[in-house]
Amino acid sequence: MFDKHSQALSALASKQHGLVTHAQALSAGLNRMTLSRLMRSGTWEQVRPRVFRKAAKSQTEEQALFAVCLWLGSSAVVSHRSAARLLGLDLKKGELEVTTLPRFSADAKGVIVHRSKLLTERDRRTIRGIPVTTGARTIIDLASEFDGDELAILVEEAWRREIAAPDWVAQRLKELGKQVRRPALVEILADCRSRKVPMESALEVRLWRLLKRNGLQPIPHYEFRDDFGQPGHVDFAFPQHGLAIECDGYETHGTREAFENDRLRAARLVSSGWRVMMLTWKQVTEEPDRVIALIRQSLKFGCAKEL
Repeated sequence: MFDKHSQALSALASKQHGLVTHAQALSAGLNRMTLSRLMRSGTWEQVRPRVFRKAAKSQTEEQALFAVCLWLGSSAVVSHRSAARLLGLDLKKGELEVTTLPRFSADAKGVIVHRSKLLTERDRRTIRGIPVTTGARTIIDLASEFDGDELAILVEEAWRREIAAPDWVAQRLKELGKQVRRPALVEILADCRSRKVPMESALEVRLWRLLKRNGLQPIPHYEFRDDFGQPGHVDFAFPQHGLAIECDGYETHGTREAFENDRLRAARLVSSGWRVMMLTWKQVTEEPDRVIALIRQSLKFGCAKEL
């Protein structure tokens, strides 16, 4: 009999990340006594109030998130850092985060429950059956928790991965009006919209912002042709000074082939009369004053260069 009931629950759970609610189990024909016996036998376990899963399997983050949403009801949506990870942004795993309506009062270990009356259907989408905030709304929410370079890195990554274009975020922020103030985000979005092309790495974002803070305005993603007519681009360029700056890190290269291509590109620039400065993550983040001093010094002795 247990096997029969367990199979019935498994069939139901297979459609929603291995989870079933108490109400769903009853609707499928199982009664409360049968559910209790399955829990006592260790075949199934309760993971949230009135939400169950098969005990034999390890719990994934997606299952844990969906369990919270089933517990809180249809108004709940995965949000903030959890939404960012689900959407594909590179954020460290932490406590589960969801947003629901203000009238709900619920607290649980390992879960941060945000409450908002401003969350509408425009801010929701579904990923593998899990309700999650859209890319634009996720960035707006994270702007209340991140600032400066870290927020800029998230915005650029979301743009680069086509999760949330700056125009989308700016439009949704405008629609939310004065009830949602994000001055740092507004500034970052304005910068993105003026450039048209996203930065390719977190290192590029940090260097770009460092240069701007110090009154230096290179051309990002500068396109050139070398003396053989071959096209290419550099991360940042001061063409009037013949100075190219390249971000040098594993994140930028990714593969051995990319590393070799970047070194060849640098050699092509040098052979065409450019000076190339390679900067690492450690230099930019730990020695920013020294980096700026080196760039200023290089600009003093530069010569005009057109490619």
